[in-house]
Amino acid sequence: MAMSGGPPTGNTLGGALRALVGSRSRLVLVLVTALVGGLVAFGQAFGLPLEQRTFARVVPLTQLSISVLTPFATALLTHDLRRSSDALGSRWLAAAIYGVTAGVYGAALAAAAVAAGSGGPLTTVDPWAGAWPAALGSLLVQLIPVGVGCAAGLLIRRARYAELATIAVPLSASFLLGRYAPPGTTDWVTPLAAASHLLPGPMTPVTWAQWVVTAALWVVLPNVVGASLLRRRRVAAAAAAKPV
Repeated sequence: MAMSGGPPTGNTLGGALRALVGSRSRLVLVLVTALVGGLVAFGQAFGLPLEQRTFARVVPLTQLSISVLTPFATALLTHDLRRSSDALGSRWLAAAIYGVTAGVYGAALAAAAVAAGSGGPLTTVDPWAGAWPAALGSLLVQLIPVGVGCAAGLLIRRARYAELATIAVPLSASFLLGRYAPPGTTDWVTPLAAASHLLPGPMTPVTWAQWVVTAALWVVLPNVVGASLLRRRRVAAAAAAKPV
């Protein structure tokens, strides 16, 4: 599902944000992400039993469905830098803004779906019980996925493979560690576990520590490595371009 297509370039944050939707295919990707989130949110709100139609119940799967596609966009965002001299920092910041925006959008979708489908007086369950921790978690839940996307775009040569890696690598790690590692390992090192801690919440000091460790392993470390490789490629390209 590689979606390139000549996004706008530039070292400004505005240019990086425009690159997210800088071609028709990229705009479609963002719109499909939004559509999938809406379908999942309203599907739950009208498909679950009345007593389960709560914000805390609907928002985790809504955010998870969105997080499948958000890394695709940010993988393309940093993969662009293989053929341009734009600043990496602005791409990282644009990815973070996209992640927070996607999280807020997912929370708003879940809230609208629950308001429409909660059943009102037909149920004795408060649909907004535990809403605050889940809403706060929604602000952060997309940051690891978009960070994984940024790292994949920097580390993997082909855009299509970078996109697929954002799904295949985290899922494989969760499966293999869950099957073969000591119990509780996945809580510290997998993005899926990090998301399950944030949503529906509330977070504890231990789960915050687990989230930070996971972010360091999946976002900070691979992006630092990717940035170093990008810098080396640019230095080598500049040296090759100098006249002998």
